[in-house]
Amino acid sequence: MRLIVPLYLASSALSLLGNVIAGLVLPWLVLTRTGDAAAAGTLAAVTGLPMLAASLVGGVVIDRWGRRRVSVGADVASALSVAALPVVDLAFGLDLGWFMLFGVVGAVFDLPGMTARESLLPEIARAGGVPVERVAGLREGLQGVLTIVGPALVGGLMLALPGASVLWVTAACSGLAALLTALLPAGLGAPVAPAGQERRHWLAELREGVTLLRSDRLLGGVTVLSTVELLVLAPLIGLLLPAHLAVVGSAGQYGLVVSASAVGGVAGAVAYSVVGARLPRRMWFVGSTVLAGVGLVWLAVLPPFPLMLVAVLLVGVASGPMPPLLAVVTAERVPDALRGRVLGLQNAVSLGASPVGMFGGGLLVAGLGTSAAGVVLAGLWVLVTVFALLAPGLRRFDPEPVTGGDAAGPGENVVSGGGPC
Repeated sequence: MRLIVPLYLASSALSLLGNVIAGLVLPWLVLTRTGDAAAAGTLAAVTGLPMLAASLVGGVVIDRWGRRRVSVGADVASALSVAALPVVDLAFGLDLGWFMLFGVVGAVFDLPGMTARESLLPEIARAGGVPVERVAGLREGLQGVLTIVGPALVGGLMLALPGASVLWVTAACSGLAALLTALLPAGLGAPVAPAGQERRHWLAELREGVTLLRSDRLLGGVTVLSTVELLVLAPLIGLLLPAHLAVVGSAGQYGLVVSASAVGGVAGAVAYSVVGARLPRRMWFVGSTVLAGVGLVWLAVLPPFPLMLVAVLLVGVASGPMPPLLAVVTAERVPDALRGRVLGLQNAVSLGASPVGMFGGGLLVAGLGTSAAGVVLAGLWVLVTVFALLAPGLRRFDPEPVTGGDAAGPGENVVSGGGPC
């Protein structure tokens, strides 16, 4: 039982590492093989819609088939779809059609696999006897570390391995992730519905997840909040800062900004994993929201580069505890039988928010210029912060005391493996 949490964390890290490598290598291969700069964008657009659909349908599949089973299957399918590319390259040579075919196949499985692994988290914590806050914080911290070291690793691999051969490493990461998940106890992540129960249409089951998000004010509130934050944050980090630094700085400075954000995020997530269960969740939420708001407004007004680094580091540290905190709250309030659907819906909304935000941000920068667009984004973030602090549905993060004889009702599962949250 002691190996359950390490197996889970290692599987999550390997799966993410494979995705990081593929996400950097595939656009490069498409560009070098086709000679068309627009081809990489075409590939991203073609794979985006299937990924969004797979996230919605995948939540129902996870709840029907089981979280562990879907996680293993998705990683195996991802490994095979990526491994097919160097095989095809040796046999026929790769062109945009092959990239699109296997890109769509991989996209269909990647997000459901990620959702299945996320939905396993509370059961992993229970089975391992570890507070769910610690598992969630460590998982987010590992993901942050991989976003820092991943690009450097990819650069080394691309120098050491010729052409599409780098993708064998991606396939190996996904295959090992599937193996480690398969080594978890077979009972973990099993479907909650009794065997033989008649299944309804998948749309009816999906609506149950939507109904829960609408009826639970906290879950609905954090879903709305996360979506709005992405709408503002995506253009700020992904568009405004590089546009500004392209004029007054350099690409190297933008790289340092991204690295500082990732380092801060790792520090914040690790801090939550260590002391998260000892402090009230509302305190974590308010502290993270206020500090991140200060840092992002500071960043949006485009200060001199040294101050920009300080601001983005503050944002990273302040934001780091939020993903594991929200994972804990979701795990606690969502019944086991609905967890896949709810997480699938949340991931689908997040997936769609970033490109919408980038589109809106592009219009702002093109119409107003970087400085004025930064002021607008700063104002929007102030509104987001005020909403987060004052919204009635976002005030009840901490579980209410359970009196003698009371049982947890739907959406009130207690999941901390180390005792009360």
